[in-house]
Amino acid sequence: MTRSLSAVGVLCLAMLLASCSLVSGSRCGDGICDEVERLSGQCPEDCGTASVLYTHIRCPEVGRVAVRIDLPVKPRYEDAAPVVVVASTWFVDKYSVDQTPFHLVYNPVDVGAISISHLWPGKTDPETGLSSDGQYDTGGPACLAALRDTIRFALGQIPDDHGTHLADLIRITPLYDNVGMFASSHAGVVATNVMAYHGEAFPGLKYFVGRENPTMAEMYPLEIGHFNETRHPIQNPFYDPSSYTPTSISVDYTTLDWIQNAAFPEGRPIFRVPAGTDYVLDDKGPTIDGVRWFSPALTQALLDNGVFTLTTWPSDVATPQQTAAFWPYRVPVGHYAAIGTKLPELRVLLPFATHDHVQAAPDKPRTFGRRTMGSTRRLVCGLD
Repeated sequence: MTRSLSAVGVLCLAMLLASCSLVSGSRCGDGICDEVERLSGQCPEDCGTASVLYTHIRCPEVGRVAVRIDLPVKPRYEDAAPVVVVASTWFVDKYSVDQTPFHLVYNPVDVGAISISHLWPGKTDPETGLSSDGQYDTGGPACLAALRDTIRFALGQIPDDHGTHLADLIRITPLYDNVGMFASSHAGVVATNVMAYHGEAFPGLKYFVGRENPTMAEMYPLEIGHFNETRHPIQNPFYDPSSYTPTSISVDYTTLDWIQNAAFPEGRPIFRVPAGTDYVLDDKGPTIDGVRWFSPALTQALLDNGVFTLTTWPSDVATPQQTAAFWPYRVPVGHYAAIGTKLPELRVLLPFATHDHVQAAPDKPRTFGRRTMGSTRRLVCGLD
């Protein structure tokens, strides 16, 4: 029987949590208020019993970073619980506006864990009015610094902006030796990159759970295939699975063109198939401040094929120069060895299904587990 991806993710996360060690004991946070109550001026006697708390942490590169703490109704281990940092999405269109809510997908409280999430620099949660300082740089150095220090707060390495550690904010004992990170879909890009760039700053991170995380720029705009509205896989015939390597994939862009008509008024890349069905890209790729981003290879091919010149280039499509500068910092495929070096004891668990939630290529070239990670331990968990 096929089970949903959300069920698979929760099952695999529960398996990993159960494999981690348990620390006994409990600490009480009587009289400590969260940021929402500080701002409103109304502070109950004990915020530590709340199911959701908010605070700010201090990040040197950003300033104050807003953090949300979700507490389970029933802790996984009596009065103690593991801690899971939930990495946020980052390149989707909703981040083009300043007000963006905390990212809460597959909330780990469902398996008895404490969930920690944060707001990217420059973003405001519309529900609470809480904000993070700084400027949003779309998964760049500022974003990674904010995520780095959110992980450090979850591990008890740093206090919040008021000098209070996580264990003193809540009644449930956070198990600092059982802290992991979860990332669904493209949130896995920043999760991978923060471990590669900053893993030495949080050596206590015990595991990473990554649900179908893309690894290369060609995958973000679904250049090698996608699912249509009925979940039927539509594959790019110019993607060659036999040319797969641990750090690259092969797409033939020689027939790449552009289609713009009543069906596609915004215009889209199209691969012309002689005597066959053309492949038109789906519209689920990255959109940042109204600009669509394709891979450097596809973008350069639009220029090389004479589809556009730099003078006629569409204003809502990133140029070859922009993509060449943007993507290298935001593509994790070459960073796995660094994770193995900086976090050699990290456990990696990969839930997936026969049909991914976004990628349609049957050979699953995006799979984290096919990459080299040094001595880092890996576990693949999937259901047919």
